[in-house]
Amino acid sequence: MKVKIYGCRGSIPVSHTYCSRYGGNTSCMTVESEGKTLIFDAGSGLMVWEQEMKALYPSYPKNLPDPPKILISHLHLDHIIALGNFAPSWYKDSGMTLYTASRDERPLVNQIFGAFKPPYWPHDMSKMTGAKCVEIECGKQIQIDHFTVTPFLANHSDITMSYHITDGKKSVVHLLDSEINGMTTEMYDGLLNYCMNVDLIVFDAAYSDEDYPKHVGWGHSTVRQGVELALKTNPRAMIFAHLSQTYTDYELDTWAKHFGQAPDTYFLMARDNSELDL
Repeated sequence: MKVKIYGCRGSIPVSHTYCSRYGGNTSCMTVESEGKTLIFDAGSGLMVWEQEMKALYPSYPKNLPDPPKILISHLHLDHIIALGNFAPSWYKDSGMTLYTASRDERPLVNQIFGAFKPPYWPHDMSKMTGAKCVEIECGKQIQIDHFTVTPFLANHSDITMSYHITDGKKSVVHLLDSEINGMTTEMYDGLLNYCMNVDLIVFDAAYSDEDYPKHVGWGHSTVRQGVELALKTNPRAMIFAHLSQTYTDYELDTWAKHFGQAPDTYFLMARDNSELDL
């Protein structure tokens, strides 16, 4: 199993010399195994994945051997912003499937593409897309190719999902946009269960310890909180992602000071286009 980070930032994408090493795209990552790929979130990093597909398949987005399968944690703009310009959104026969929770009574396609219509977008994407939209529920396993995916509720606003993913050999927990502090006992115990002894946790570390008190209740966590979770659940590795766009490369370098507190886990900061073989 291989994990690749296409977007390591949260909130809004940024492009500047201050973030040239870590990158500035918003949330998007892939999990690849046995020739099949799952995509998690459709932030601006998804456009980099698209460029890779264009280089591999001249007929893109037509006739893809493995059409895009995107699991959307929630519908905040930084997690869906690429959908408006993503070619498979427009091409009726791309075979793209979008998975997320239903949040109201509207058809799921209207919920997912709700931000992509006038006056916020030139066209109503919900009427133009050929994407198949599949409703999923927290606690109910789904099978996608040979992957077993279990969504579970994150501590974030507007019905946000975390994911436990396994191919039967390796396991990953996608834990972005979830605030460790403020979880109910039941939610925290469930989190420990999903994270116990997995191969990788992709953890939300939006804020530094110094800035976190100003953002309590915003649905995000810190590197230190991730290390504390690792001490309790013993993952082989933990990647810190959804880094606030306000932090420079130099500032993010300093966050590694927490890593030594859990010597049995391999820690690393997410960077756009970084990969990890599990």
